[in-house]
Amino acid sequence: MMTIKAWPIGALLVLAGCTDLHNTPDLESIVISSFQSQEPESCRSSDVPLDPSRVQAFFQRASKIDSRTLHDRYEWAPCYLEGSLKYNGQVCMWQVRAGATGVVQCPSAEQYFTCEECSDLFAKPGD
Repeated sequence: MMTIKAWPIGALLVLAGCTDLHNTPDLESIVISSFQSQEPESCRSSDVPLDPSRVQAFFQRASKIDSRTLHDRYEWAPCYLEGSLKYNGQVCMWQVRAGATGVVQCPSAEQYFTCEECSDLFAKPGD
């Protein structure tokens, strides 16, 4: 069973809006470029044990939310995987954080995601 750690909430740009369950996005060419951590002693790569197929599953299962909802209701984990993908035909950058939140940054927009049903994607071998 996965344990989600509580992390301090970071500052985010606050935009008006509410949760929006989206249609399944068209995702292609998912590449993982790096792992980043602002707290390497407590938030490690093993906290985000995703491969490209799990990144795709994360974004397909996730709900699209606005930045205010992300800020107010979800923990912002200090470590994440990042990379590039093709999202609905656009080349975009993405991040998936240890707390099961993510972002897709495209030239035209930045979209935020959270996944309530993704604990299996973050499970470590033997959990």
